[in-house]
Amino acid sequence: MPVQKLDFVDRMRGLAILAVIAVHYAQMFASPALKIIGATGQVGVQLFFVASAFTLCLSADQRAGEAHGVRNFYIRRYFRIAPLYYLGIAAYSALYIGVGKGANYTADNILANVFFVHGVIPSANNSIVPGGWTIGAEMLFYFIFPALYWAVERSWRRFGARVLAGWMAFALLVALGWHFGYRLETGRWIANNQFPYTVFIAQFPVFMIGIVYYLAAWRGDALAPHRLRDGLLAIAGFSLCSWVIVADVRPLYGVLPTFAGIASVFLANWLRGQNAQGGWLVAIGKVSFSLYVLHFLLVWQPSAWVIWWFEGDPLSEWLIALPLFAINVLVLFWAGRITLRFIETPANNLARALIRRLDKPKEIPVS
Repeated sequence: MPVQKLDFVDRMRGLAILAVIAVHYAQMFASPALKIIGATGQVGVQLFFVASAFTLCLSADQRAGEAHGVRNFYIRRYFRIAPLYYLGIAAYSALYIGVGKGANYTADNILANVFFVHGVIPSANNSIVPGGWTIGAEMLFYFIFPALYWAVERSWRRFGARVLAGWMAFALLVALGWHFGYRLETGRWIANNQFPYTVFIAQFPVFMIGIVYYLAAWRGDALAPHRLRDGLLAIAGFSLCSWVIVADVRPLYGVLPTFAGIASVFLANWLRGQNAQGGWLVAIGKVSFSLYVLHFLLVWQPSAWVIWWFEGDPLSEWLIALPLFAINVLVLFWAGRITLRFIETPANNLARALIRRLDKPKEIPVS
């Protein structure tokens, strides 16, 4: 499969990480307008999830028939995520405990993150590595993916595209059941970025959207790229998400991830239709996981020191916002290149070596 055809996936990741960095970066400004502009960046997480589901499906098809495929899948996923995430656990633990803000860094919370079960533990979900809730949701998706994709892909091949609508309806019903169940149980709507919003069950439709998009559009012949349609629908979808976030429309937070997932598909399809090769977005996308883990450390405090000099002067904040953001991205990109070379790539090589060792036929001693 030509590499350039998949550059759009790295562009998705590049846009996703820029959006996520922007939302946390904008939170440091005093200007309400800058905060509002950055707020919509949180939907970059759902763009990541759609890209992740798409690439996992592609990888599953390319490795179809592999001996011990499920075992090897888990090995690859563990070594893809764990080494860099463990670095994040160590770095943020040292930082926050060192400055006297380590109340959340209990042994239980740290171990929950080490074993990637923090996605179901409120106290550990987003308290060790900032933004770590996304890793918790992702790892739970990895856990069910082999069985889920097997079921969806085979039902699609047997019954056709209509069955994909059924799978999407199932995923949405699961999320809506959680959304309204929480309302009935507590008397409150799910709030933005709180534990009930971040749990895997609320994000499940987004991952399913990625699977459906892969089967329907990549392997099937549905949703051929159309620049005008895809661009307008992506803008409309993300504008709806922006309205929910900025206006804090709590009755819709339960379906906000689904809105963002659908908008992400049309953005992906728009990018797919460009047929462009390489570029700076692709380069950023390739180190996006490193940037996600590192950006809280390298953006929050250093940028805050600069922004504090201009706080209270709206014009100055607006003048420095874009140049400082560009500097942050540049610093993060080179930091990501370093972690890619010395952590991510060696870890992936170690996973391949372990799989080869486990797959090596055992010699039977001659009696």
